[in-house]
Formats: sequence, structure tokens, C-alpha cells
Amino acid sequence: LIAFFTTFTFAQLPTEYYQFRDDMYNFSKTPTEMEEIGKELLQKADAELSGYEKYLAKARYEFILGRVWFYQNENDKAGSHYDKGIEYAELAIKEKSDAQSQLIYAENISANCAVKPVSYVLTWGVKIAPLTKKVLGFDAKNGAALYMQNAQDVYAPAPFNNHKRGIKKMSELLNNTNVTLDKDDKFNVISSIGYAYMQQKNYTEAIKWLEDSVKIYPGNKYVQSLVDECKNLSKYNERRDCRSFSDKRGNRRFRKRRIFS
Repeated sequence: LIAFFTTFTFAQLPTEYYQFRDDMYNFSKTPTEMEEIGKELLQKADAELSGYEKYLAKARYEFILGRVWFYQNENDKAGSHYDKGIEYAELAIKEKSDAQSQLIYAENISANCAVKPVSYVLTWGVKIAPLTKKVLGFDAKNGAALYMQNAQDVYAPAPFNNHKRGIKKMSELLNNTNVTLDKDDKFNVISSIGYAYMQQKNYTEAIKWLEDSVKIYPGNKYVQSLVDECKNLSKYNERRDCRSFSDKRGNRRFRKRRIFS
């Protein structure tokens, strides 16, 4: 069994967790392969762990499986895993309420809001802010919780987003040396800045930030698709601006010819 102390840290998760997480972000395995690996890890958690440790690990595995299907636009499959992740997180909290059990509870709820109907969002979405406050009450340096607090400014639909503020807050988070950001946290923060610039149609900055995030997980096809989209939109805008400039010059010449003819 894995030894746990008063404060649970990511370093105390099963070693298989990190490979499973990175495979998800890097698209290293097919969704079917990830499902098979996830099933084995869930069974291993049942066999080797108990109580808080077991439920926490299983909540994290389900969250990763949900993200696998979210990247495939399979919202029903993603939601099914997030639902299970929420159930396991609730069981972990009953065993011990701490930063990690509250965090994975909030993360599964937040992710579920992206794949569920509006009615779900209205009921469950309001839980996220209080949960992140609980996490920060246990661990003020928790970068994942701070990321979640700022994510609404970036990803919420209009009029609930504020991309300018989101960029500012995420940049501050990234540069805060007193905050703990794991590998995937850094990826999420950097890619969110790029996404916010993309929504502002500032494609040059968007490409820069999105490509920086891909350096962390080079195989991430989702963010790479955003980079490609930004490059295409940037080229389209350049062509459109050139045509607009040519049209304006032509109109000015036409007006001059009429005036002096």
C-alpha cells in the first residue's frame, strides 16, 4: 500500500497515474486503449488501496478517462466518467476532506459542465467556486485550484467571460513563484492564455502561447488543431486586409479621376 501523510500530494499517487495522465494529454494511446488501461488501474486500486486512498485514485482515473472522450467530442462517454469521478470524490471526502479530495471533486464537476446540458450547469456549476475556496483553505499554493478560479474568464460563454482579465490572471498565476503548478497545470494555464488570445482574434499571440503549451505535451492534437486554426485565420485576415487595402486605393484613384475629368 502507498503511504499517506496528513496532506496528500500528487507525489503520493500511484506511479501509474502519471503515465496514464501524460498518455491522455499526449494522445499516446487510442481511446479504446485508454479505456482498457483505465479499467486495469481501477481494478488495481480496488485490490491494493482502501478508503480515502482508493476513492481518490479512482476519482482521478475517471477524470482522465472523461478527458479522453472529451477530446474526441464524445460528450456522453465523457460525462459518464465524470459522473463516476464525482461519486468517488464524494466517497473520498467522506473519508477525509482535504485539498486533494475537494480538488478532484471540483475538477470532475467543472469538466462535466462542459459536456452536460445547461440544466446541469445551473445546478452544479455554482458549486465550483466554493469548492476551490475550500481547496485553497487547505493549501493556499494549490495552482490547480487557482487555475479553476480563473478559467471562467477564459472559457465561459458570452457574456460571462472576460478574456482580457483571464489573460491577466492566468499570466499572474504562471509567474507566481509561490504557487505549485504540476506539469499538467502549466499546460492548462499556458494553453488557456493562448485560447483567450484566439477569442480576441489576436492570432499572433495565440499561436505563441499555444505552441508553448504544446512543448509540454507535444502529442496534444487538440491544442495543435487550435494552432493550425489560428494560422489559417491569420493568413485569411492578411489576404482580406490586402484586398481591402487594394480596394481602398482603387476607390481613391477612381474618385480622383472623376474629380479632375
